[in-house]
Amino acid sequence: MSFLFGSRSSKTFKPKKNIPEGSHQYELLKHAEATLGSGNLRMAVMLPEGEDLNEWVAVNTVDFFNQINMLYGTITDFCTEESCPVMSAGPKYEYHWADGTNIKKPIKCSAPKYIDYLMTWVQDQLDDETLFPSKIGIIICISGVCHDLSTFLCF
Repeated sequence: MSFLFGSRSSKTFKPKKNIPEGSHQYELLKHAEATLGSGNLRMAVMLPEGEDLNEWVAVNTVDFFNQINMLYGTITDFCTEESCPVMSAGPKYEYHWADGTNIKKPIKCSAPKYIDYLMTWVQDQLDDETLFPSKIGIIICISGVCHDLSTFLCF
């Protein structure tokens, strides 16, 4: 399950999670990209008229993950196990990792390892069709309750 340094990928960081060109999600992504450069943040995050809120949030969440992933990829040579032995925010704040499933009790780890755990966890959430459906108009059933994925998104 290692995201950055282990068996899941031999690259420094994982390639972007793609939104298929020509899909409705792709059109929403293009709308978001066009409005982000406008300088008007309120306009950039506003739900486009007639669009589904869940789909808009999902598209922007995937895009945000891709942007953070690329940003982190630019500093991996400078933040290594040796140079960043602890995930911290200055001398007063130290972060310990726990995902509640695989690692239940928070553990101290290096900054690269913490980011590896975090990015793997986020990728797993984005890949979970019950949380972020990639196909619109599909019915799924969870615990005997059926949902139309075009109107269903859990957070």
